[in-house]
Parts: sequence; structure tokens; C-alpha cells
Amino acid sequence: MKALWPWLGRLLLGGIFAYAAVTKLLDPAALAADIGHYRLVPHPAAVLLASYLPWIELLCAAAVLSRQQERGALTLLLGLCLIFSVALASAWIRGLDITCGCFGHSTTTSVPWALARSSALGLIALILLRYPQRQT
Repeated sequence: MKALWPWLGRLLLGGIFAYAAVTKLLDPAALAADIGHYRLVPHPAAVLLASYLPWIELLCAAAVLSRQQERGALTLLLGLCLIFSVALASAWIRGLDITCGCFGHSTTTSVPWALARSSALGLIALILLRYPQRQT
């Protein structure tokens, strides 16, 4: 039973990031617009992020699920969760009415819920980094 929680954590983290990446890859222009709504980066940077962020998420998800380069992928995912949580908190504090853009443009999520989800995913990544399991 002890080895079940890391497996479930990797499955949840990898699965959610893989799904999020695929939905973003389907409409990068909408993702760039969603990133722009945060008002944190100029438009060219939002376009650049929309072009590369889903691929980074997808590669990290694959690494976590396959346990290849897992620690590096977990570190990147933790960093992404932290950056996204700060961006969400900033938007919330500034009273911006935004779509988080987490799972493509068609889904709407309240900022507090997206912040809680991002924090929970970051916590899972941190726990998996802190308590690594041997590969079997």
C-alpha cells in the first residue's frame, strides 16, 4: 500500500498536464489571448508562451508518467505551478475577469478554483520530489 500513493500522484499529475497540453495545442491563438488577459507580459511574449508552453507540459507529463527524467520534469512542473499560481493571484487581486486558459479556451474556471488546483498540483509535484520512490 505504501507504494500506491506515488503511483497515483504521478498518474494524476502526468494525466492532468497531458490533457491540459493537448487542449492548448488545439488552439494556440486562444491560449495566447488567454495569456494576454493576465496583463503580465507583452503580446509577443504571450504568443511565444502559447507556442511552447503546451509542449513543455506535454513532455513533462510524459516524463513523469514514464519515469524517464522524472526529477527534472517534476521540478519544471512545480515551477510552472508556482508561476501560474502567482499569475492567478495577481489577476484575482487586480480584479481581472479572466479565463484561466488551463484546459483550452472553451472551459471556464473561477480564479479561486484554478488557484486551488494549481497549488494542489504543485504540492503533488513537491511531495514526489521530496520523497522519491525507486523505479521498479
